[in-house]
This record gives sequence, C-alpha cells and structure tokens, in this order.
Amino acid sequence: MLDFRRLTLKKLLLDDARRRAIAETSAYLTWHLDHPEHAVVIPVTPSTSGRRFPASLSEAFWAPLLAE
Repeated sequence: MLDFRRLTLKKLLLDDARRRAIAETSAYLTWHLDHPEHAVVIPVTPSTSGRRFPASLSEAFWAPLLAE
C-alpha cells in the first residue's frame, strides 16, 4: 500500500531543494552581473578565420578552471 505521508514529505523535500537551488543560482548570477570585473575572459576567434588557438593557450585557459 502507498504511504501518502511519505510521498508528500518527499515532494516537500524536493520542492524545498528546488527553491534553494533557484535562490542560490539567482544570487550567484546577480552577484556576477553586479561585479563584471570578476568575469573570466574566454578567448575567441572567428570560425571563419582559419586560425587555431595554440595548445599552450588551451592549457593556460583550462588549467585554472579544472584545478578548482
């Protein structure tokens, strides 16, 4: 037999987790929009230019991000 109290509790826990995740994401995005000086600059090159980034640039970009 289904335990509706357990299902209701599980739904409440999921709703609470969803609310916390949305609030945390909102705070994160708001802070970064208010502090653009902390943005990570992602190097770009037009795909039509025929140029490729050197491997050393890829390593310099990815190393700090993967180290966290």
